[in-house]
Amino acid sequence: MKLTRLYSNKPEIFAPIEFRSGLSVILAEIRLPENQNRNVHNLGKSTVGLLIDFCLLKGKSKEFFLFKHEELFEGFVFYLEIEADSGAYITVSRSLESRDAISLLVSGESIADASAMAPADWSHLGLGFASAKTLLDGLLGITAATPWDYRSLMGYVLREQADYGDVFHLKKFRGKQSEWKPFLAHVLGFDSASSTRLYETIADVDRIDRDMIFLSRESGGPGDADVTTIDGLLAIRGREAAELEATLESFDFSKVDSEANRELVESVETQIAYLNEESYRLMNLLAKLGESLAQDRIFFTTEEAATLFAQAGVAFAGQLKKDYDQLLEFNRSITEERRAYLLEERRSAELRLAEIAHDLEAQQGERSRLFGFLEGSDTLEKYKQISRRLVTARANIESLNRQRGALARVIELRQQQRQVTERRNELQTAIENDVRAKAESSDSTYVRIQRYFDEIVHDVLDEHALLSVSVNTAGSLEFNAEIIDDSGTATSGGRGFTYNKLLCVAFDLALLRAYIDVPFPRFAFHDGVFESLETRKKRTLLQLLRKYAGLGLQLIVTTLDSDLADPVDEGRDSIRRDEIVRVLHDEGSSGRLFDMDSW
Repeated sequence: MKLTRLYSNKPEIFAPIEFRSGLSVILAEIRLPENQNRNVHNLGKSTVGLLIDFCLLKGKSKEFFLFKHEELFEGFVFYLEIEADSGAYITVSRSLESRDAISLLVSGESIADASAMAPADWSHLGLGFASAKTLLDGLLGITAATPWDYRSLMGYVLREQADYGDVFHLKKFRGKQSEWKPFLAHVLGFDSASSTRLYETIADVDRIDRDMIFLSRESGGPGDADVTTIDGLLAIRGREAAELEATLESFDFSKVDSEANRELVESVETQIAYLNEESYRLMNLLAKLGESLAQDRIFFTTEEAATLFAQAGVAFAGQLKKDYDQLLEFNRSITEERRAYLLEERRSAELRLAEIAHDLEAQQGERSRLFGFLEGSDTLEKYKQISRRLVTARANIESLNRQRGALARVIELRQQQRQVTERRNELQTAIENDVRAKAESSDSTYVRIQRYFDEIVHDVLDEHALLSVSVNTAGSLEFNAEIIDDSGTATSGGRGFTYNKLLCVAFDLALLRAYIDVPFPRFAFHDGVFESLETRKKRTLLQLLRKYAGLGLQLIVTTLDSDLADPVDEGRDSIRRDEIVRVLHDEGSSGRLFDMDSW
């Protein structure tokens, strides 16, 4: 597929662009001196690629300039004529309308202006977006992209400035690796089905992990909880519920009376007695602690002793006073430490007494309830109480059943996890074997693209470049493109945007050349292709572009006149006038791609 012409229904604002079959240049001339040092000129050279992409049915985005400034482009209809490999000419008509915005015209010869065609002459009129894309994919017949459609290739043949940042990972592929790596593997000649299934398997592993975490929480326990234990509890609770149901049906409460009596004697009364005993012990302890704290006081002072000694006519000073002071300090430290311990013990005893008081109140309430049940003569009240116990028992059974179901599902998921992990390992092995086999085969698509890629970079830079594919520890493919030195060491890492742009161009051209004998895009659009290159490399790149145009490829490039190595038509290394398909300039709106004020 090649591009023939791009035009609109308003030629006075957007003049038609007739593309050449070989090299087509969109040249932007900066004629005004005050604009020579500006980086942005808004002439529209980059917009040509955007319009081609739009007519090739790129999805609608509110950030796309036509929709972002919809009021400026209201009423515009754009046309792109494509020459398919079958020899047919396909004209795509697309407007900014949200419904039935696309029409297709298929003809045996080129049609200069399809905007003048009657509606009845169009092959497919007023199509929706999805149906138009499917139909165009069939008309183009790019089977090499199957099972993907032609749109998947557009990022590698329509390079915007934002797509020069990475050779393989394009701006349109901002999503997960699973959305672009299998396709790239496919066009490089690898088994993309294994990569696709690998990402599906990885997604299955993630889903199973999430489900297991959720079900473990729902079950109320860890994922390794024992289902058989729950089965045992269900049996017990089931028997209890059955007995309660039988009691309600027979109105015979003797058994539950007996159980209540046993519970009263064996549990409630025992607990009350234990709590009373502990309370009594703690109250005695508090009394003793109070006495100890009152006694822990030191009434002797050296000042009072000195006064008494003086009255007796005995000297109390020097070493004697010092010894008494040290003894008092020693006793005081011991007393304070002991006092702190006693206070802490008293505080713990008081807290425990408070807890006992609360527990006693609860136990005494339970004893009152049981006594009331035993002594009550109201059969209806007993029926209500047993009914409430049955409801509780059934609720427990329901809860246990939910827990058991969740745990059973966890066991199933754990089995699935082992199966998926095994399948993932098999796929990783298959991908590794496929990469090794394709790398060792001299006639594989991968090796041919690798060879063309190196030749292109070497022709332009006089340096070698390596395109490589490897498999990481997760089994996913990793794609790399580097300029290398004689030892094979990568050297392009620190060379910046300009060299990376050249690697992108080299990969795109290598890809087109590798598929030159089968239905495939025959064109490539590269924006600002000569920008920032050294003069000699601009000349070698131009010769390279002409060489590939001579192979039957259509290469569309945009450039500023200041980025050219030589003025137009001045020597074999300069752009020829007949290679220029559109000239833009900064002398008024007529020099812009759209003859209107800049937006």
